[in-house]
Amino acid sequence: MNLKELIALYRAQSGDDNDPYFCDDPLLTLYANEAQVEACRRGQLLVTTSRVELEANKEVLKLDPAAIKVTRAFVNRQPVSVLSVQDMDALHPGWQFDSPQPQTTHLVSGVTTGALHLWPCPSAQAELVMTVQSLPSKRLCTDRDTPEIRPEAHAALVDWMLYRAYSREDNDLYNDAKAVLALRRFETEFGTKASARNEELVRSGAAMMPGPIA
Repeated sequence: MNLKELIALYRAQSGDDNDPYFCDDPLLTLYANEAQVEACRRGQLLVTTSRVELEANKEVLKLDPAAIKVTRAFVNRQPVSVLSVQDMDALHPGWQFDSPQPQTTHLVSGVTTGALHLWPCPSAQAELVMTVQSLPSKRLCTDRDTPEIRPEAHAALVDWMLYRAYSREDNDLYNDAKAVLALRRFETEFGTKASARNEELVRSGAAMMPGPIA
């Protein structure tokens, strides 16, 4: 489904199909983009592979802002481990003070937000290949734009759009019961939401999977 079809399905299901609309197209476009981001945060639906040229004597690798978690990696075609800083500290105390070496063997998360630390720091240029769980790489903007998640899940994005529309207290479409049902359908398809704090723990390797924190 493209953006135009997502909006049309929303209007058919909500009855918000007479101009002036309770939710105009720009607002529904915002909701559709929210829906895809929420689906990826909950379900880890998008996986990409990227190649990065590592610079000699450069320890820190900035990640794309869309990256959720690095699941596997290779440096110069050799597998490397992806570890949290806590695990790395336990495995090799003082690792950050080691001298550069020809072959990096570990990627360490949780030291710098939005970045990985290379250990050992490469002493020469190298190629890093990563498999990454990610958020959408671009926003839905035009009528023909399609979500990046798989086609069979597109229609379920409308449940988030309905949830957001029914939750607006400043218009006649507000309906708390319908909002709860729409969110429940969305969660059935994509899962329940973890807190941003818990997501950061997952991203840093301190937790294995999303879940509530006491």
